[in-house]
Amino acid sequence: MKRLGRLGAIVMVTLMASCSPEEPTAFDEAAAETGLDAALGALPEEARVASGGPRVAAGASTEVWSVTNAWADTNTAAAREAGVAWGANSGLSWEQKFERWVASVRKTPRTGGGSTIQVPTPYGERVLNAPTLECAEVALFLRISFSSWYHLPFFLQGWDSTSRQTLYAGHFGFVNRNGQNVGRFPLFRTAYRDLERSWRAGQTWPSDATLRKFRLGSDDAVSWLAPVNGAPAGAGAYFDEMFLNKRVGYFARLVLLYFGSVNLADPANMYHVQPEAIAPGDLLVERWQRQGIGHVIPVVRVTSPMAGRFAVDVISGSMPRRQPVWDDPASARRYFTLAYTGGEGEASDGTPYAALGGGLRRWRSAVLRSGQWQNEILAADQPVAIDDADHAAIAARPTRFGEILVVPSVAEQREAALNQIRSARAHLRMYPASCSARTRREDGFEELYRIEREASGRTQAQVDGQYRQLEDHVFAELEYTASRTCCWNSSTAAMAEIALDYAAAEQRQNASRGMCAAPTVFKAEGASTASDGYARWRAHAMTLGRAADWRQWSEDEPCMARGNTNDVATGREPEYVCR
Repeated sequence: MKRLGRLGAIVMVTLMASCSPEEPTAFDEAAAETGLDAALGALPEEARVASGGPRVAAGASTEVWSVTNAWADTNTAAAREAGVAWGANSGLSWEQKFERWVASVRKTPRTGGGSTIQVPTPYGERVLNAPTLECAEVALFLRISFSSWYHLPFFLQGWDSTSRQTLYAGHFGFVNRNGQNVGRFPLFRTAYRDLERSWRAGQTWPSDATLRKFRLGSDDAVSWLAPVNGAPAGAGAYFDEMFLNKRVGYFARLVLLYFGSVNLADPANMYHVQPEAIAPGDLLVERWQRQGIGHVIPVVRVTSPMAGRFAVDVISGSMPRRQPVWDDPASARRYFTLAYTGGEGEASDGTPYAALGGGLRRWRSAVLRSGQWQNEILAADQPVAIDDADHAAIAARPTRFGEILVVPSVAEQREAALNQIRSARAHLRMYPASCSARTRREDGFEELYRIEREASGRTQAQVDGQYRQLEDHVFAELEYTASRTCCWNSSTAAMAEIALDYAAAEQRQNASRGMCAAPTVFKAEGASTASDGYARWRAHAMTLGRAADWRQWSEDEPCMARGNTNDVATGREPEYVCR
């Protein structure tokens, strides 16, 4: 999901009179630069034209990288060369090589717990730890990186609701249907440098000081890179380390700001795939609403330990951003059986989940036809594709995945659920307003309840008695569309400490009075034009001498609940038991 800029006049936040105006966000800066002040949506039905995308001449001033290969190539001179994850004369198409490259990402310990990935590059032994990204951004980053390195065509389609037209972002830059530059988007080929031909292995890696300064948000810090002008390095610094063609870094920054999960659920950009055809590089998309936030989970490993059965590893970013978390087959299996992944059932507005674009999806391949770019399903993949209108086949996939994915042992299932809970807690200690992390934790507990009930007959209360912690009650799950806390992506670890200290003080006071009461949930209460709804925690920060550590609420993503007075709980909060 992407946030809308203040230039769009929908994320202006009413601040307390004593507060100064907010600093411009990374999206605001991009909007001021490009003239496009809203994230791009999925194409409406009237914009879905069979004739494809734009006409853009090779070498145009908008071009980000040149295209010298086609995704279906197997026997050209370039296709016969060895690459980052395949040998010479492999006979593989570039789509198959993309699968091999994604499968070659290395599993490595992750800051904050668990595992993440290291990304192999085509530049000798240069391997980089993963950046800090939202979920859809991880998928976009992987596809853009591979396409640009190997000079393959790539483009996305998105809908600009202001100008009522389809916009195209790809190797040719940001253009409209006629191939003309959109708004004030950069003329990448003339504005930025491509150093691919001038750099040689063993030389100092070239740097672009301007690119290094750019951020995707306040939550994209890359801790292992050197600070930039005294501030933590962010996505721009990472892209500077990833790409010799610096144009790609500038392009990736804008694509990741303007495109999100709704665009990956759009058949203009990706297509549904049969369960048995699952491969590295595919995406599992969760959609529970037509517009707004979803979840995107890239597949990185697929093995078949026995005939007709599969084990799948996945990675995922989050909101607020994080290094992608690696889920092994025991924990990944659950995602594929969720109704949100295009399964049976309906969204709150009555739309079948199968009609929302969720489920296993694969990138369309950009192809040039008579001078016009089109996103197609290659002939080799057509037998495993599912038509977007075939809701029955789409809805059947979660059940089918339940049949073909290897069932882990009880111990593996238990550890997977506990790891999900631990990971969500760790994320909440960094970003206490994260509603997606609150939901992931409760999903983990739901799975843990099932495992323990089926394995040993233990009750939910018994499981909670063993595994619940005070912070689970403080950061209780909230309704995403009804709670303004869920739009606040810039909460901090310092704020989590303050909220947990408040809860601990509250419990001490209750104990001194001989009372047993659940801690106050960290959520908006009594929000108005005079208060953002978090007065009690702001006051507690002042008593701790940490007033400067508390931040004002801000609408960091489009917020349906911006005008709500009180946040709403989901009803999944556990019963509180005093100890």
